Formats: sequence, C-alpha cells, structure tokens
Amino acid sequence: MCRLFGCRSRDPSGVSHELFQGANALRVQSREHPDGWGLGWYESGAPRVVRSLTPAHGDADFEKLSQYVSATTVLAHVRRASVGRVAAENTHPFERGPWLFAHNGTLPDWERARRPLEEQIHPSLRDELRGETDSERCFLLFLSRLRRRCDVERSDAASAAAALAETVALVREICEAGGQQASTTFLATDGRLLVACRRGRTLFLSSPAPDRDGRCGYVAVASEDPGEPPPGGKRAWRLLPEEALVAVDADLRLEVTSLLPR
Repeated sequence: MCRLFGCRSRDPSGVSHELFQGANALRVQSREHPDGWGLGWYESGAPRVVRSLTPAHGDADFEKLSQYVSATTVLAHVRRASVGRVAAENTHPFERGPWLFAHNGTLPDWERARRPLEEQIHPSLRDELRGETDSERCFLLFLSRLRRRCDVERSDAASAAAALAETVALVREICEAGGQQASTTFLATDGRLLVACRRGRTLFLSSPAPDRDGRCGYVAVASEDPGEPPPGGKRAWRLLPEEALVAVDADLRLEVTSLLPR
C-alpha cells in the first residue's frame, strides 16, 4: 500500500501544504509508508521526476522540493513496499514518455497473476520493464490500452479515462480468480490531462466550481485528506465513491463518472 497526490491547475501552483505542511500531508503519511518517495512535475511540457529511498519525513530533499515546486501539474507518492524491493526502479511515479503513473493498492495472488498480466502488455512496452512491482505492470498495461485508442504522446481525456477503466477491468479479471479484491487506485498524467480512479482504497477530490465554460481553476486528488488548508487556503476535500473515475482534460474540464459499465 502507498499514498498519492496529484493536481492540475490553470496557473503554476505550490503544493507545500499537501506534501509537507498539512496536518496529514504526505510527509506525515510517510511515517507509515517509509519505503521511499517520488515527486514529478512538468517544465515546458516535459516531466521532471525526483525519487528517493529515504522516508519522506526524514529527507531534507523532500522538504526542499515541497517548498520549491510550483507547476501546473504535480504528482507525488510515498511507498510502503508490498511487491518488489525498496529500490529506485520500484519507486513511484513511473515514467514513460510524457506519462507519469502512481498506484495505491496491491494485486492479490501476484505470483500466479504476474505472467498473464504481463501478456496483456504490448510487447514493445513489455521489453521496457525495469522493476518488480505490480504497479509498473499496471502502468504499462494502461499505456498498452491507451495506444489502441490514440497517440499516447497526444492523448485526449476520454481516451485516457477509457484506457484506465479497461486496465482496472483486466486486472480484476486476471487477479481476482481466488476471490480476493484487487485494490487499484490509480493516478496518471501526461502534464495536460489527469485521470484517476478509486477501487479498494480511498480517493479524495478537491476542485472549485467551474466557470461559465466548464473550466476549473484547479483539480486535485489525494489518497488521504491532507488536512485543513491554512488561512486563505483554497483546497477543501470530498471523498469520492468506490469505483469513481476522474478525468481532467487539457482545458481543466472535470468529469467524474464510474469504472462500472453503464
């Protein structure tokens, strides 16, 4: 199990409250999730990612980056290892091209399920596997489904959301044969879009009312409520229902639907 946070905003925005200062910021959550952290953001459309194997609550670099990073897209993660060693290649967020991906949860019956799940990954992506985690494999499965729908370098929100829902459905089919539920709370972004889903773990959403064109000033998701914002702070959080599917397009239009078939 892990903890995650991601946001998209119209203007570059700081995230120090959610990562470091809040009463339940990722720094605090890392006391129970001490097996490394990762922080990704975008500069001129390209992702920058910093990872560490040190617990976030004891890492000066995490504190510095929490104060330093101001961007229109940010994704952060703290890990408690369940599948795979504590190693850089197993530390979220995972990165391929413009896409970053993080996972909160675990897939059951992994020794049996690993091979059939890998077989669902496109061969060219399967050759890029670097670590041992179920999470990285879910990421490459997501990209495999996405490339069936569009150019992964220039996706649209509807295609990304559909690919994420297909990924969850495939994981359920492969991993739940023994009756245990796969926890697949995922978060993915290419810097323009952001998609997330809740299954088996909590997921919170924060967003103001959209403007007359349906655009939000920001949208943020987190596996845990980071705590009350400081005076004048802008983010209030609500818990999303199980099976929720979140999609944010390049114009910051937000849609919350369901993973379940309509």
